[in-house]
Amino acid sequence: MSNKTAKKAGDLLFSSFFTRGKQNKKDESDDSQKKATVAELLGVSLNPGIFILILILAGLVLFWVFMIMFNGIVMGLLGLGGGFIVFNSLLGMKKKQKEEQFTRQLPDTLTAIANSLKAGFSLDQSFEFVTVSLPDPTRSEFSVIHLKYRVGYTLAESMAELPKKYNNAEVNLFVSSLVLQNQVGGNVIPFLGELSEILRERVKLKDQIAVGTTQQRLSSIIVAILPYALLMLLQLSNYNALTTTFRGILLLIFAMIMQGIGLFVITTFMKIDI
Repeated sequence: MSNKTAKKAGDLLFSSFFTRGKQNKKDESDDSQKKATVAELLGVSLNPGIFILILILAGLVLFWVFMIMFNGIVMGLLGLGGGFIVFNSLLGMKKKQKEEQFTRQLPDTLTAIANSLKAGFSLDQSFEFVTVSLPDPTRSEFSVIHLKYRVGYTLAESMAELPKKYNNAEVNLFVSSLVLQNQVGGNVIPFLGELSEILRERVKLKDQIAVGTTQQRLSSIIVAILPYALLMLLQLSNYNALTTTFRGILLLIFAMIMQGIGLFVITTFMKIDI
């Protein structure tokens, strides 16, 4: 075999290995993205197995405390279910808070990219400038995007995980517009400025809607908490017919189902698409 043929075969082998490695990294990234980032949302740096074990132990302790305090297994189960609902609500609040922070930083992100391009930097260097000049969560997200873009991913591939992680209209508009403009070409700086203003106005509109629906959200919280508070007061007053008799348990289950339906109706009417 000649040196030229051997070199060509080596290049093909290296190219195949690099492509396979790139695909494997992408698959691993997709798998890790699909996993629940509960510890990350709560700001806890623990091994996932240890974190799950702590959650199970906390649930058992909560069940035991409610069972001993209110002298009944039913109240223990209700306490465990309430703890799960509170924990799930806390995760939802943390996730929504992070999503809102990222969305609010999008106009500044576009301005930073536009200013970098105006100064003569490349798109790769503009992403690096964003990671330096803006706070989290934009810094951490664009660090990943910048790393992918630098090692050879396309802009669409580099930003593909962003709409999955922050699934709202502003992020989808940001990603799709930036990718489309990159594919079409042309002067991107005026486009980024206009897109920044559009996103800024959408954030202001969302703030106005949030202020207008404050009373409804407060009402839904009261509706969710008040029945369980009354039930605990009844249990402490030794009126435990709802948790010790068959009819009482059936009535309690029916009340919980009706409460769930009511909360679903309230949250459905509170949603406003813009």
